[in-house]
Amino acid sequence: MKNNRKKQTSSYLLIFLGIVAALLILIILYLTFFRRDSQRSINLAKNGSATAQTEDFTDGEASGFTSGDETSEVADQSGFVSDDGSSDSEASTDDSSVQGPSQRENAGSVQSSPTPEEVTVPYQTPAANTEPAGPSQSSGSNSAQTTNGTSQGKKDSTMAAITPELSDDDGTISPSHGSSAFDNKSDEKMDTLVSQVQSKLPVSNGSWSVYICDLSGGSEATINDSPMQAASLIKLFIMGAVYENYDSLSQQYGSATLDSYLTPMITVSDNDAANSLVSCLGSGDSTAGMQKVNSFCQSHGYTNTSMGRLLLASNEFGDNYTSAYDCGKFLKEIYQICSGTTQTPSLLHAEEMYSLLKQQQRTNKIPAALPEGVSVANKTGELSDVENDAGILYNAQGGNDLVIVFLSQNLSSPGEAQNTIAQLSRSIYLYYND
Repeated sequence: MKNNRKKQTSSYLLIFLGIVAALLILIILYLTFFRRDSQRSINLAKNGSATAQTEDFTDGEASGFTSGDETSEVADQSGFVSDDGSSDSEASTDDSSVQGPSQRENAGSVQSSPTPEEVTVPYQTPAANTEPAGPSQSSGSNSAQTTNGTSQGKKDSTMAAITPELSDDDGTISPSHGSSAFDNKSDEKMDTLVSQVQSKLPVSNGSWSVYICDLSGGSEATINDSPMQAASLIKLFIMGAVYENYDSLSQQYGSATLDSYLTPMITVSDNDAANSLVSCLGSGDSTAGMQKVNSFCQSHGYTNTSMGRLLLASNEFGDNYTSAYDCGKFLKEIYQICSGTTQTPSLLHAEEMYSLLKQQQRTNKIPAALPEGVSVANKTGELSDVENDAGILYNAQGGNDLVIVFLSQNLSSPGEAQNTIAQLSRSIYLYYND
C-alpha cells in the first residue's frame, strides 16, 4: 500500500516537473522570437532614417543653393575683380590680386598680398646719396551746393581724425572751381549728366562722391563733395610733393632711387615705396615727410586732402583723407599742363606724373568697361570697405577727353562698388563720345 502511494506521488511530481519544463521552453522560445522581431524593427527604422537623410542632402545639393565661396567665384568671373585684384585693392591693400595685383591700400607687386595697401619688400629708410644725380627735366569760403550747376565758390574744410560724415547737403550737385583754364564753367549737358549719374549711385552700399570734368568743353561738377578715406589715392599727392621737391631730393638720394620708388608706388600701388618717399621728403623723418605732403596739398588748393598716417599704419591717431574734387583738380591740372591748355602751370614735372599714371596696372574699375581703344591714366585706392578710382580718359574717340573720380566708403559690397564704378564710367564716357 505504501509502495503504491509512493509511486503515485512520484508520478504527480514528474508530471508537474514536465509541465514546468514545458512552460519554461515556451517562455524561452517566445522571448527568443520576440527579441529577434524587435531587433529587425529597430534595424528597419534605422535604415529608413538613413535613407531619408540621404535624400534630404541630395535634394539640397540639387536645389541650386551654393556656398559663399561659390558665390564669390561667380562674382569674380563677372569681370570686376575685388581689389585687391583678388578681391580691394589697395588690400594689404589698400590693393591686391594676381588677376590685377592686390588692392587694399595697394599691394606692391603683381603677386597677391595678404594685406591691402602693402608690398612684400621690407621698409627701409633711404640712404642719402653723396653723388648728386640730376633729375629729368620737363616742361576760403564754403561754396553753396546747388542742383543746377551754378558755381558759387570753393570749399574749405578741416581734417578730422575720424572718418568725416557727409554734410546735410548730401546728394546735391556742387560744380568745382579753381585755377583751371576754364573756371566756373557749367552747362546744361553737364547738369543733365550729373543728375543721371546721381540717380544711379547706390543708396544701400556705402557713401559716394563723384567728380566729372569735360576737358574739351570745360564744364565740371561734383556730387557729394566731402572729405573721404583716401586709401591709396593719397599716393597721388605724395607723388606731387616728391616732384615739387625733386631737384633737392635727387641731390640727397639720387634720381635713380626716387624713380625706383615712384614707379611702383603709382603703377602697382606699392606701399613700401610710398612710405620710403615720405621718409625721403622728411630727410629720414616720416612725420616731417607727411607734413611736406600736407603743405603741398594746402599750397595747391587741395584743401580737403591730408596725410595723417603712413600706408598700412594704424589709424588710431590719424588717417588719410581726400575728396573727389581735390583728386579731379590734381588730374585736370596735369592734363592741362601736358596738353598746353593752361597759361599758369602749377605742378612741376607734370609730364613725368602723367607718364606714370598711364602705366597703371590696376584697371578693374574706371577702365574696366570702357569701349576698346579708350586710353586711361588712373590711380586706384582700396581698403576693406573703400573703393576709389581717379582717372584721365584721353585720346577719346569722340574728341572729349574727361577726368572722372569716384570715392566710396563704408561699403557692404566692395565688389558691387567696383562694378558700379566701371559701368558709370562707361556711361559717362559714352555720354560725351558716343
